[in-house]
Amino acid sequence: MNTKDYGHHFSGYRRSDECEPSQGFMRRLVFWAIVFAVCIGWVMTHTGCVHPIGNGLAALMGFGLVPLRLLCLVLSEAGVE
Repeated sequence: MNTKDYGHHFSGYRRSDECEPSQGFMRRLVFWAIVFAVCIGWVMTHTGCVHPIGNGLAALMGFGLVPLRLLCLVLSEAGVE
């Protein structure tokens, strides 16, 4: 079986389109977008003096790691190397 054949369709296996996102792409995209929103929400609603470690971790995740992960995820689907 060809690796591009996937998913059972009423007429057999359907072929994937090159422009079609990979399986689980939207799930990962939504997950990281929610993580981003939670981190930004945490930083905006909690005082830095009261929660310095929590705010530091939320800022690191929200302003650094999550946007980088989202960028890598989208670029991997676009085929840019």
